[in-house]
Amino acid sequence: MNLTITEEALQQLKQLTLEKDKILRIDAEMQGGCGTMMKFKLIEDDSRKGDIVIHSDGMDFHIDLFTKRNLDEELTLDYDSETGFIFESEWGPMGLECHLA
Repeated sequence: MNLTITEEALQQLKQLTLEKDKILRIDAEMQGGCGTMMKFKLIEDDSRKGDIVIHSDGMDFHIDLFTKRNLDEELTLDYDSETGFIFESEWGPMGLECHLA
């Protein structure tokens, strides 16, 4: 998996202060009923056994196998001052919630 981080997103990520022993996680969550969709979150979390670590621009992002199966191989993490962080793939923007201080 290849994660590209835009300059704007990288500046915002470098300003984050994570709690001791916490990591950045890209997490997938299923939503909806008949029209199930995936929502991707960027969260502060604990490391888990079996995590896959993606390295990009000096940053580490942890993902579990469920999330990996639902992400595209080529992703871009961008930042917009009005909407915050957003993932984009070849299919366009992907839902992202940011739960970071």
